[in-house]
Amino acid sequence: MHMILDHWLSRLLAFLISLLLMFVQVRGHLFVLGFKLFLSSALMTYALLPAVIRLAHMIGALDHPDGDRRIHRESTPRVGGVAVFLATNLTLLLNFDFSLGLKGVCISAIMVALLSLWDDVREIPATVKLLVQLFALFVLMVFGVHAELVSDSWWGALLEVTVTALWMVGVTNAFNFLDGVNGLAASLATAVSLLMGVLAWHTGQTYMLLLTLSVAGAAFGFLPDNARYTRPARIFLGDVGSTYLGWMMAGIALMGGWSSEGPVRAYAAPVLIFSVMIFDMVYTTISRIRRGDVKSLRQWVAYVGRDHLHHRLMHLGLSPLQAVVAIVALTLISGLGALALVTNTSLYVWLLLLQAVVIYSLLSLVMVMSQKGDAARRG
Repeated sequence: MHMILDHWLSRLLAFLISLLLMFVQVRGHLFVLGFKLFLSSALMTYALLPAVIRLAHMIGALDHPDGDRRIHRESTPRVGGVAVFLATNLTLLLNFDFSLGLKGVCISAIMVALLSLWDDVREIPATVKLLVQLFALFVLMVFGVHAELVSDSWWGALLEVTVTALWMVGVTNAFNFLDGVNGLAASLATAVSLLMGVLAWHTGQTYMLLLTLSVAGAAFGFLPDNARYTRPARIFLGDVGSTYLGWMMAGIALMGGWSSEGPVRAYAAPVLIFSVMIFDMVYTTISRIRRGDVKSLRQWVAYVGRDHLHHRLMHLGLSPLQAVVAIVALTLISGLGALALVTNTSLYVWLLLLQAVVIYSLLSLVMVMSQKGDAARRG
């Protein structure tokens, strides 16, 4: 009884401190304000999770064990992303003046999150999920958030729409695919958002820096209840959390002005920061097509398998914690290299991109060897 009481008191204290931080006006140093936003968002997520866990049990939003597709052993609430969603939006609502672009990112992300929450509670067809994501993409572009690649022309506009669609839908689903080990998705979202924040600071975009810190804090606050390796996780992000965070991060990348010296310089840094999830999506997609497991876009969205990067690393003998650390470390290696792109010449941009190709080619070889090892053990 005392442990339960202490547990709820700690959450209540976190909630009160978070509200206090959100309403306190901080003037002066940029990093003090940034830390306030990060901490208030993190504490709000942490405070809301017990209520979300209880809600998940009430509505039956539980992730049950499945030896073929899931590695956990107990039925676990799977709508933890609701706390992340609420914490992020409350932080933004109380601390930000909404630009047109931020309105578009937030409104479209809310649409994606609500759809995914429905999917977590009552599974819906992959076609419906894809159509809603495409409609959210349309809303995002109406608010002026899209890739800026070439001068005005009909084919240029078509190219920008295509790239924007591939980026938003691809990154969102790629991040969702990686939500398969305790602590991985929230750790990766924290790392990617912080890297985007450093990039924003490096390019003089204060507004973007504070925005990324708010998202990073909300993801970080989820870790105490999810990143558990000796005991079962209390809750999972669920699709509502992974698709929401994926959409927000992808949208923030399109909002920012990372370089004025051509599209390669402008988007090379975000591509490197997101490169782990892009690599996992491309590799697993190609593998599934070659095996005949995926034959349409609908099947691609719906397919769930244990062939992602974290699965492969664990097949090679890494523990879940070690797999998470390895993937986050790889993200930091690529992301920190991306920060050098802002001030260097085009030659360095291409060299760093080539370096990423070499790294992921080597990683592909590791995954192929893992796959062959699995086949040999089954044989």
